[in-house]
Amino acid sequence: MDEMKTLPDLLERWDRLGDRPAVMADRESGIETWSYQALADHVRQLAHGLGADGIRPGEPVAILASNRAEWIVAYFGVVSAGATAVPLDAMAKDTEIEAMLARAGCRRLFTTRDRLPRLPPGWGGLEGIVYLLDGDPPAAGSGPRPKVHAWRSLLVESDAGLPTIQPDRRASLLFTSGTTGTPKAVPLTHGNFIADLESLLAARIVAAGDHMLLPLPMHHAYPFTVGMLGGLASGATLVFPAGLTGPQILHAVRAGHTAIIIGVPGLYGVLLNGIVARIARRGAATLRLFQRFLRLSIWLRRHWRLRIGRLLFRRLHLEFGGALQVLSSGGAKLDSDVAWRLEGLGWRVLTGYGLTETSPILTFNPPDKARLDSEGLPVAGVELRVETGPDGGPGPILARGACVFSGYLEDPAANKAAFTDDGWFRTGDLGFLDEAGYLHVVGRANETITLPSGKKLFPDDIEAGYSALPFIKEMAVLLADKALVALVVPEPEAIRERGAARVEGLLREEIERRAALLKPQERVVGYAFTLEPLPRTHLGKLKRHQLPALYARAKARVIEAEPEPLSSEDRQLIESDPSRPVWAWLLARYPGRRLTPDTSPQLDLGIDSLQWIELTAEIEDRFRVRLDEATIARVLTLRDLLQEIARAPAADDRDRERAGAQAVPADLAAEPGLGWRCFGLVLYAVLMLTIRAWFRLEVRGREHIPAEGPIVFAPNHASYLDPLVLAATFSWADLRRTFWGGWTALLFSNAVMRAVSRAGNVLPVDPDREPARALAMAAAVLRRNRRLVWFPEGRLSPTGEINPFLRGVGLLLQETGARAVPVRLLGTFAALPRNRRWPRPGRLRVVFGAAATAEELAACADGKDQSARIAQALRDRVLALPKA
Repeated sequence: MDEMKTLPDLLERWDRLGDRPAVMADRESGIETWSYQALADHVRQLAHGLGADGIRPGEPVAILASNRAEWIVAYFGVVSAGATAVPLDAMAKDTEIEAMLARAGCRRLFTTRDRLPRLPPGWGGLEGIVYLLDGDPPAAGSGPRPKVHAWRSLLVESDAGLPTIQPDRRASLLFTSGTTGTPKAVPLTHGNFIADLESLLAARIVAAGDHMLLPLPMHHAYPFTVGMLGGLASGATLVFPAGLTGPQILHAVRAGHTAIIIGVPGLYGVLLNGIVARIARRGAATLRLFQRFLRLSIWLRRHWRLRIGRLLFRRLHLEFGGALQVLSSGGAKLDSDVAWRLEGLGWRVLTGYGLTETSPILTFNPPDKARLDSEGLPVAGVELRVETGPDGGPGPILARGACVFSGYLEDPAANKAAFTDDGWFRTGDLGFLDEAGYLHVVGRANETITLPSGKKLFPDDIEAGYSALPFIKEMAVLLADKALVALVVPEPEAIRERGAARVEGLLREEIERRAALLKPQERVVGYAFTLEPLPRTHLGKLKRHQLPALYARAKARVIEAEPEPLSSEDRQLIESDPSRPVWAWLLARYPGRRLTPDTSPQLDLGIDSLQWIELTAEIEDRFRVRLDEATIARVLTLRDLLQEIARAPAADDRDRERAGAQAVPADLAAEPGLGWRCFGLVLYAVLMLTIRAWFRLEVRGREHIPAEGPIVFAPNHASYLDPLVLAATFSWADLRRTFWGGWTALLFSNAVMRAVSRAGNVLPVDPDREPARALAMAAAVLRRNRRLVWFPEGRLSPTGEINPFLRGVGLLLQETGARAVPVRLLGTFAALPRNRRWPRPGRLRVVFGAAATAEELAACADGKDQSARIAQALRDRVLALPKA
């Protein structure tokens, strides 16, 4: 190939490629195609037109638009005229656009019609010029405003040559992503880009004729260099999807016969999760078979470099059009587990490392000798140096080479901090080089979390430890009040499927279950939950400097003061019957709170499961609609609530009576038959023998248990052993009239567990889907003068400490007049904590406290209502029981 020194040198290559497609844009009207010759011709005509219009050498010209062929023409037209292109983020806020235009000093702007109304007021003054990339200008308005022209009005046919440009001429002025603060202006020369482009071409990642999907915005250095420049220099065809939704990207992959995707880790994580979800919908057996084949494929790929994924998962590849071969990931670190799973499925995964300041490529994982747990080897012309960190650990990464920029625009302080005295660029990342020269990046130096103990943690590593939790969509860790905490965004669909009545409890259980498997210093000790997406750049990097304010706001349940304008769909929902009176009632019920359709009753308003029952019951009574528990369990936002009310049938007074009558299953309402009693007796005998053989069980306070009347036993809950140990303290006669609240997902998960639960008088309790039904069953048992074991914490304690008691136990005691017996279980957590499969033998103790009525308990504690006071007093009595 001919030598390249500047970006306009690519035009000669495009001339030779002629009518070969350079760009395919997936539009609603169909596929729009530009040939290489058309691209080259339009670039030359635009460069001549800009020259005729008086553009100055080096003049900054902004480009503010989404990916399209005209964007490429505008960019190359500007740099071919000897000016500097300033690509801007089309999705940035108006204030950010204004700041970047002012920082760059732009007076010319290529943009699209939809951006015109959002241009900064007074931008460019009377000298500002706007060129529209998507049509003719609108009718002129009044007052001073930039001149607006169609970009094609600039095109000039000319046989004259283009200006001669030197490699050290500035080609682009890019802005950093601003993940840690205000974006910096990064000038990059033609020589910077050509150095990285030569490395890409030498790696032969893309072949002439390949179709390359480019969903990422070209204002960022990674898709610009690796995607646009690399593709067009190789003779590939760029494919632009119509949008960034999953269906739009999948359609572009198929329609564009895509062989390569230029993506980010977030895209591939979504792709992988979607594949697994589709397989899971085909049944458990199919999912198990898929997972076994995937493990086999990964093992063969790791140990023998054999690729059998395309053969094993041929049907999957056909769903993606059959041509997709390569997945390129950049912009952020791709988790090695995700990378290997994609490799196992039959795709080739390409990863590397770089920054905007390095044009951007510094390292690359060669396809034939990739180490996917690393960022790869330095590319040609790049030198890396890693300084030794504390205690010989990871240290600052430094780089130099032809692709490295010479300094930030007019920012001496930043430049002094960015470069060493001998000219090495400080990347701001920490890492190490392994024995084979591969770079491993462990995190950003300015994002490192330092605990009060002095221990340093990398947030990416901790967040990866909590990854793949089914009910969590996003999670970011940070330091707040000198403690490691997390800002958590739930996965709405998974929550709705599981049941939304107890969102916070469900999320806490997931986090604490995973935390038990991590190192102590990596366990988060505080949480805040929000439905707002975490702030990220377009390439998926967290804007960590914004997290402390977001965490504090979510912790205080404060909603942003400036609401987003309502969509037409939301406005129609709120203003239509029967939603309108419900919305007005909600506004009056929560004065001083800014309610929007996205407001979550559970997360934003702090409504617990009992309050949720009360709220929906009041809605049923007041607005005469029937909301069953399955419906209520799907509600995570006020939008969900209004939509369910709109679909709900009208209610009458008999609905509540029927619901109460159906609360207790018929087989539990009736006395068990002889067969069930015999089965239960056998289980009891086995239980007693096992407990006595395995543990030294000591029981105190039996005399406190009332002989007659309804009783609620309220024990702490730290182990799956708890109900078994407690049952072993009862006589067979007492056990026959004792009922237990049991979690449906565990104790009713299959036929065997259902039979054991039936014989043991276990009530099916699902606090996420049917909290009202669970309480109704428990109350029905107590009204039959029976005994009930109810774990008031609502979940296993992850640490063995006694968690707050939920208000449900207080409501039960109030409604039924039953007496409560506090119970302290000691030793069960040590014998069988949640993360242990088999119990350790040892000494266990069960201590019963004095029985008390609801009125006696309510008088002993503080709380927002009587049921909360009862629960608090009962917990205090459990804590007061002797440990020895």
